[in-house]
Amino acid sequence: MTSVKQLVDLTEQIIKKAGFTENDAYIIADSLIQADLNGVSTHGLARLNLYIERAENNALNKTPELKILNETPSTVLIDADNGMGIVAAKKAMDMIIEKAKNTGIALASIRNSNHLGALAYVTNYIQEQGFIGYACTNTSPIMAPFGGSSPILGNNPFSVAIPYEPPIIFDTALSVTARGNIILADREGKPIPEGWAVNDKGQATTNAKEALLGAVLPMALHKGYGMAFMVEVLAGVLTGAQYGINLGSFVPPDYSKPLGFGHVIMAINIESFMDKTEFETRLNDLVKMVKESPKAEGVNEIFVPGEIEYRRNAKAQAEGVNLKVSTVQLLKELCQKYNLEGDILNA
Repeated sequence: MTSVKQLVDLTEQIIKKAGFTENDAYIIADSLIQADLNGVSTHGLARLNLYIERAENNALNKTPELKILNETPSTVLIDADNGMGIVAAKKAMDMIIEKAKNTGIALASIRNSNHLGALAYVTNYIQEQGFIGYACTNTSPIMAPFGGSSPILGNNPFSVAIPYEPPIIFDTALSVTARGNIILADREGKPIPEGWAVNDKGQATTNAKEALLGAVLPMALHKGYGMAFMVEVLAGVLTGAQYGINLGSFVPPDYSKPLGFGHVIMAINIESFMDKTEFETRLNDLVKMVKESPKAEGVNEIFVPGEIEYRRNAKAQAEGVNLKVSTVQLLKELCQKYNLEGDILNA
């Protein structure tokens, strides 16, 4: 297996060779690798080539000049200049953490951005500084509104992170499944489960080909739709970003126009509401209630949000990263492309 440090160093080199700055290369590499360490490989290094190809096709700015469009003591609006979402998010996080020290709650809105990656990376950064973190983003439209038949909304994920040991982190998209799972079923000639998608007439289907011509369904039906709509308002409408069908397509890639994504990130200062020690005591009591509650038959342990990912991450940090074969092959191809040594991938 490959050590985390070796993998971060190699990935950073690849990203720099692709034309990104040294500072940006590290944050991009770290955010992708942390997703893999957490077991969320869909948002890990498997996505690296998608970012590089967008940049090579002039659909993503490798060297953006972030602009502050509006700022108050507790808010900031940032134009990402069509750069990487995580790069703009890093600037936003640092700003709102400082603001929240004085104002209690601080919020950043980001427009003219790209794919943000796993939102848990963003909110985890905020909770590491002792604040409660929240983040949401809109995404390319893949999901029909409740009762609809055409993709209008993205799966519009959101995340919340709470300072604790280990940190309590919840990160979820709002579609019942990823569109990629339907693409995979179509390639393999397999049906998809009921409740995943509708055809182009809005009728439920288990045929993957029909589903790809229709739309993915929101999780929890009208509830997931309602949540996705509200994220679209916060991250798309309020930020001045694109929204709905005006957004570009990340997967499958469309390089004819920018993605135009928007993000909202918030930091909450616990000490504006109560002493941190009191908060920790009360939170610990809640966690204990949950973890010591009666288990269903066959269940060995009840987890709080983020606990499973934390254990996966800790194990990978200690023992090394076990990447998927396809991801290793992608990294080897990128090493060859940029004339880099990729020997660690053979470990």
